[in-house]
Amino acid sequence: MNTDLALFVLRVVVGGVVMQHGLLKLGWIGKGGSIAGVAGWLSGIGLRPGLFWAVVAVAAEALGGLLMVLGLGGPIGPGILAGDLLVVTIVAHVPQGFWAGGGKVGWEFPLPLAAGGFAVALLGSGAWSLDAALGLGYSDQLRWTWLAIVAAGVVLALATKQVAAPKPTAGA
Repeated sequence: MNTDLALFVLRVVVGGVVMQHGLLKLGWIGKGGSIAGVAGWLSGIGLRPGLFWAVVAVAAEALGGLLMVLGLGGPIGPGILAGDLLVVTIVAHVPQGFWAGGGKVGWEFPLPLAAGGFAVALLGSGAWSLDAALGLGYSDQLRWTWLAIVAAGVVLALATKQVAAPKPTAGA
């Protein structure tokens, strides 16, 4: 009982926060943004093509977060959410230091969200989920295959950034 309640709370809070962040990138909530704006920013930090990675980020955050909140699709939602947040932590937040504040957004916030998504991907959604209500189950083989695909995507994103990142200019 406590495990199912804990997984429910973790799913709803982590998935809900990250889902809102993805919807913000679509301009659907908050002060809004746009795919084009996200694509430009990603391209500027070396994740090219920016539009491709912007669509990946929005899907991982908005759709992955929604699937995690609902507890639907087993490890798919929380897995892509965790992978997305790991990439953004490494490429955008680690260079700013650990703490958020003073105009910087450190990695103190996105890394625990990534860990929460990964934990749910490993443990499953629990009894208080649509998967349970619909009688859906996922084998360990499927879970690990899916997480391996997500890991490959993380490596691809980080490698892309390494290759395409803007090079420092002489004297800078």
